[in-house]
Amino acid sequence: MVSYIAGVQDKFYNGEVDRNLKKIRSIVSKTKELQPEAELILFPELAATGYFLSEELYDVAENQGGRIEGEMSQLAREFGVILAYGYVEQGEDDKIYNSLKVINEAGKTIGNYRKIHLTPLEKGYFTPGNEVVLIESSMGKLGLMICWDLAFPELARELACKGAHVVLAPSAWEQPYNKPYNRFGMARAIDNTLFLVTVNHVGKSGELEFFGESGIYGPDGERIAGADNDEQIIFALLDQEIRKEWRKDFFSMLDERRVDVYKI
Repeated sequence: MVSYIAGVQDKFYNGEVDRNLKKIRSIVSKTKELQPEAELILFPELAATGYFLSEELYDVAENQGGRIEGEMSQLAREFGVILAYGYVEQGEDDKIYNSLKVINEAGKTIGNYRKIHLTPLEKGYFTPGNEVVLIESSMGKLGLMICWDLAFPELARELACKGAHVVLAPSAWEQPYNKPYNRFGMARAIDNTLFLVTVNHVGKSGELEFFGESGIYGPDGERIAGADNDEQIIFALLDQEIRKEWRKDFFSMLDERRVDVYKI
């Protein structure tokens, strides 16, 4: 299986859902113009609502089946592309979650992931998720992660053991931590012999300054596509047959794990 994937690195507006949705539509149109064969477009963490940390998060939080989902569903159908985007999810008992939603090319929601590993600042507002999410799509099995999840090898390994072909990891990673961001992406890909796509914000949000440097990593950990510090769309061709060959010929770690000795 061979498929094109696109990652969006851009600036989104805090609390301005309408403005963000308008921008997302423009970006989707541009992406399909640049690469008509793109099958999936990944947007950054909380792209639909903007990444910020204040009580105003409750004002933009959305239940399942809400307006953002409806507009993104229409957009996915219109352009015939899988869309993956971050948003603030309104959950049970007035709890809110930092979530990633995936809508397929037919406009159907096929996945919703609540960020498991929250940063210390995020813990003041969001409730952590407690479910590992792997979804089936037209381009294979997709494992879902968000930002700081990249720092935890256990989650990526769990997704790999469940059969993930590609891991999506939208982010909002700030200065001065660009080196760990890049290294975590590379490590999670090579650890598990899979493709990993992570996209970051650019610009400022309050005291946070985002540096971009989005990347698409191959099963050998190589950065096969990447951005610098500006607004960009990155593309890569993901060849699952190569991934299978590498896993058989050299990167055979998953098959050689000693689960009789350790459990991770």
